[in-house]
Amino acid sequence: MENVFIYPIGDETAKVHYSFAVETGVELETLLPWVRDEAQIENLRRCYPDGKCYVWGVPDRGDNRSTWNAMSENDLVLGYSNRSIVSAATVLMKVDNPSLANALWGNNAEGPSRLMSFFNKPYVGEVPIVEQMLGYLDRDYLEFTRLNPEKCGNILRAFGSLDIFVRLGLRYDFPFSFRHSE
Repeated sequence: MENVFIYPIGDETAKVHYSFAVETGVELETLLPWVRDEAQIENLRRCYPDGKCYVWGVPDRGDNRSTWNAMSENDLVLGYSNRSIVSAATVLMKVDNPSLANALWGNNAEGPSRLMSFFNKPYVGEVPIVEQMLGYLDRDYLEFTRLNPEKCGNILRAFGSLDIFVRLGLRYDFPFSFRHSE
């Protein structure tokens, strides 16, 4: 079964980081000096032939590592802010790299956001989590979360795939409007 992961974008600093790392994307060449593993470098180049990558990270604290470990290629990752889904993308690869996290976002009180997921060009927008969506998503996400398997199953039964859930289903059934990031 495909999984869904939700990362909250809480404070103003996180919103700034989200804006350049997810909405706008990061030039791949600026990241590569911080990646020491040749296989990861090759994979990043293969995933981002146009040189623009999309990435988000979480600190290695609490349940974040076990949640991140459960994430696999092709899983759906949703950005969340103020009771709304603000982005949707598919995981291409994961990297645990504190040096790269520091270069991207700096160090914060919780430590670097070292548990990173790289994903395809995201759909971005603002989709409020309304009453009709509660069978699929919760209203609030305060931590990096793996969606409850029951809710993920509800999505798959109703829409047939996570891709349809993001690209088509919600757009017509709910006040949903995503566009590809610029």
